[in-house]
Amino acid sequence: MSNNQHALKGLKVLDFTWVYAGPFASRQLADLGAEVIKIEPTEVGSHERHYSLTIERQGVSQSSYSVFVNRGKKSLSINLKSEKGLRIIYELAKTADIVLSNMAPGALKNLHLGYEDLKQINPHIIYCNISCFGLTGAYANDPGFDIIAQAASGWCGQCDPAMPAPMAIGDSNAAIHATTAILAALYFREKTGKGQEIDISMTDCLFHCHEGNPAGYLFSNRTVPPVKQTRLYAAYAPFGLLKGNDGFIAIGAITNNLWEKLVQAMGPNYAWLFTDERTNELKKRNSYAGSPFVNKVVEEWLQKFDHVEEVEKLLRDAGVPAMVVREFEKVCDAQYIKDREMLVKIKQPFAGEIETYNSPFKMSETPGRVMGYAPLLGEHNREILSSKLGYDNETINRLFEEGVIYREPAVDRLPEELKKINE
Repeated sequence: MSNNQHALKGLKVLDFTWVYAGPFASRQLADLGAEVIKIEPTEVGSHERHYSLTIERQGVSQSSYSVFVNRGKKSLSINLKSEKGLRIIYELAKTADIVLSNMAPGALKNLHLGYEDLKQINPHIIYCNISCFGLTGAYANDPGFDIIAQAASGWCGQCDPAMPAPMAIGDSNAAIHATTAILAALYFREKTGKGQEIDISMTDCLFHCHEGNPAGYLFSNRTVPPVKQTRLYAAYAPFGLLKGNDGFIAIGAITNNLWEKLVQAMGPNYAWLFTDERTNELKKRNSYAGSPFVNKVVEEWLQKFDHVEEVEKLLRDAGVPAMVVREFEKVCDAQYIKDREMLVKIKQPFAGEIETYNSPFKMSETPGRVMGYAPLLGEHNREILSSKLGYDNETINRLFEEGVIYREPAVDRLPEELKKINE
């Protein structure tokens, strides 16, 4: 596998994103080699710099949230409400390939940085908006976060009792959809030379990902209502999280071949499952009426073991998909995570060596990878303005003095810190 080639090398992204959906999308592009310039407010920076675990080391405060989602990007801290700041963005937009935003609907437009504004400067620009409800429709102008999209799309309401996913599934799902749309738009532009605007709704993305029960509801012309989701799936069996004596185990045996392997692994006392009228056909086991009985029998068998790890080994040795439900700290040490190199160590300035998620893009020629540490606020102001726009030091210094651009004080100590951590 080559680590010297990057699929999106040379691609320039202006990143007006914050919190998770937008930064997660731009991180995918950065992992694939794009140059991502993160546009941040002066002094306070983007919101994610103040979220989750914040650690102060060597007099520098950094957020785990920001470090994990903004690695490999460049930070330009700029006052967008100033005339000179706006002019700088216009200059950068002339050669940018992509603009990415998940600000509140209309926020960039109000700053004269909407799609129509930048399209006049660069007709080839690909401009991607991510929002809770999209740019059209009844709720188009309403603000919203991941939890709002989960509620609006029916995800929370499918569970009994209603509950959110244990991660920002609306944000991350929309980010992956945005990345896909951006790559499709790039391909279209390659063929036609035309840029375009992309409108990604978190609610849309979650809604269109529904499967199983909701699809059955629509397929039945809305005559068969969706069934509330619990730890055991309503229309598949055995499938879900089954309870053992010391924990839960996920089991999925919803084909005839896997069912046969499972029953054989359960032993001769369960051979009757092959002929019983309730379990002798796939369509009976995978149905709203039949699945509860199947799951009940398998769970009763599971209770005969002291430890769910015993069951996992037994079933995996038999070729049945099974996995003990692991807490995150155990997953971090799991062999399958190590084998796929999904945790890597990087050196974050002033924080030292840390672990971070690796890119899941495993490609033979252009694999994704962590391209660098997360930038300090305003770290790349001088580099961006000088190398991309040709500003001289005197002009850049004056912009700092006027408050048009900003860098946190630790940036001045960065060269010495980088030299130290790279020795």
